[in-house]
Amino acid sequence: MELRKKLFLVLAGMATVPLLVLLFGVVDRAERALEARVEAELQETLEKMERELRSLMDTQKALARGLAQVPALEAFAAIATPRHLDRARYEARRRALESFLLNYQTTVPSIQAIRFTDASGKTLVKVKEGHPVPAARIDALGRRYVEDIAYKPFFQRALASGEEVSVSDFERGKVAGEVEFCPAMVRYSVPVRGGEGELLGLLIVNMWGRRVDDVVVAALGGYPGHVYLVEANDEDPARDGIYLYHRDADKRFANQLGTPYRFPADAGEGVWERMREGPQAGTVVTADGRMYFYRRYEPYRDRLSQWVLVIESDRATVLAPVAGLRAWIWGLVAVVLMLSLLVARLAAARLARPVHELAAIITRYEKGDKSARYRERARDEIGAAGRAFNALADSLERAERERAAAERAARRAERLAAIGEMAAGIGHEINNPLMNIMSLARLIESSVGDTDPEVKEDLELLQAEGRRCARIVQGILNFAREAEPEYREFDLAELVAESVDLLRHRLEAGGLRVRTRLERPLPMEGDPGQIQQVLVNVLLNAIHASPVGGEIEVRARRAGGEAVVEVLDRGAGLAPGARDRVFDPFFTTKPVGQGTGLGLSVSYGIVKRHGGEIDLGDREGGGARAVVRLPLRREEPAGELPEEGLRRAG
Repeated sequence: MELRKKLFLVLAGMATVPLLVLLFGVVDRAERALEARVEAELQETLEKMERELRSLMDTQKALARGLAQVPALEAFAAIATPRHLDRARYEARRRALESFLLNYQTTVPSIQAIRFTDASGKTLVKVKEGHPVPAARIDALGRRYVEDIAYKPFFQRALASGEEVSVSDFERGKVAGEVEFCPAMVRYSVPVRGGEGELLGLLIVNMWGRRVDDVVVAALGGYPGHVYLVEANDEDPARDGIYLYHRDADKRFANQLGTPYRFPADAGEGVWERMREGPQAGTVVTADGRMYFYRRYEPYRDRLSQWVLVIESDRATVLAPVAGLRAWIWGLVAVVLMLSLLVARLAAARLARPVHELAAIITRYEKGDKSARYRERARDEIGAAGRAFNALADSLERAERERAAAERAARRAERLAAIGEMAAGIGHEINNPLMNIMSLARLIESSVGDTDPEVKEDLELLQAEGRRCARIVQGILNFAREAEPEYREFDLAELVAESVDLLRHRLEAGGLRVRTRLERPLPMEGDPGQIQQVLVNVLLNAIHASPVGGEIEVRARRAGGEAVVEVLDRGAGLAPGARDRVFDPFFTTKPVGQGTGLGLSVSYGIVKRHGGEIDLGDREGGGARAVVRLPLRREEPAGELPEEGLRRAG
């Protein structure tokens, strides 16, 4: 059956049953998915709220710790306690501390009050809401003080805590003798100790609670729901379940205000129990459709008290988009049933054409036309299939190129291993007889003397050729014997500049100019001696390839975790087919007698042992470009180099 007819039948059948399945199956799944997504988003919101609350309290703790170490406080505490009381300096230092704390509070408006209290509970200095609190009382020691807070629970807890910074309950403050409560706050108490570790008193910083309110409100954003901050307290039943934050301020801190407003009473004891005893974060759904997303947070380390972050919503609000979708689908069913039969034939014909075109393109590719590609810009499934075919064809071409490169690398490694073993054997076998020949030549020369100039000249030529052979043999042995790098820290940019200076006479002899672009400093770890050998070899290649009066460009820079050195010349570039052989031992384009063909092979091994890469290719616009990439920091060896046979041979 033709594709056009098949599509017609499929579309006609899909116009009836699937819409009903969509209505009764997909919409239900969409409801569950939407509910899960909302839960994930709100849990993420609660987690963000916890992070911001933790960050806020850590910042306020750090502020209190810093205040406890100011010189004005330390100086006053040292002479204000009963054991160390210095009446002559007491009042002056008290006023100095009061002035400092007042100025500090002015710059930090989130501070409600700061006080210094001795270990017995007497507040000796206090500033509150931008004003000093008068020290109108005098104790038996003759000290002026503001008030005695020894009876207050947060002070007693701070003395017994042992924490570096003791945090009070989040609650409203109240001044003795006053009826009204202050707005909500958190108190941070820091022990102040003397030189021998004795407790001199406490620095107590009251922070306004509206910063906590701001964090809670901002975290919810514009989501349709309500957010609460509730305390779970296993030590104090009066505080268990109270609202620390509620959109209605009158419902907060029921334990202090004597009101009945508590979260368990509003949400139900069962909901509260599941939040307290369940996992740290979760969702509780009630029978009437209310949804509570919660996360427990432990703001204190010295007591069994937690904050429960709660977002309240309801299933009707959460699933409102899907409810609208359900009604819309009922209307759509009736319309689509009528239109689908009319559209099916037209759609079938239109869909069949691009399928045939794509099949033709694939057939062309299969028959050898590797340039065949899908050219349409359709965004439907056929377009996606065409783009997938293009990606597959491109991937096959890349794989073919990478396979060819891998084969070349494997052949190079095999050649290097075989040549290394052969080079080591030849070098050792030739070196001894060569040394004997040169020694005999020197003996003959000394015995002949000046009696026969022609013989002497021949002997000198023999020794010169012997020395040249010795250099070649030494190069062979250097190639076969791979010395491990001796790592140390050095500046690669300085090493590049030094290498250029070493070859300055060669450059001047060839009338060549050098232009350097070096990133300084360029510190790295490696063997500077071996790396300089690589740099010199690469520079020598550029010098030999450059025409008289030419220019060589040397660059060194940092690229991520690598150092990149580039040497560019304006010579003839690489000969055809030479790129795959430039690192082969004994391969050289220089005239006979001017090179052994071992320089780049040795450089290749050095760079590989440093965990780097070296490449030699053509430069855009003519000439050659050598690139050396080296890691800035020493890497653990991943195993033997591909030419591991060379090390065994050496």
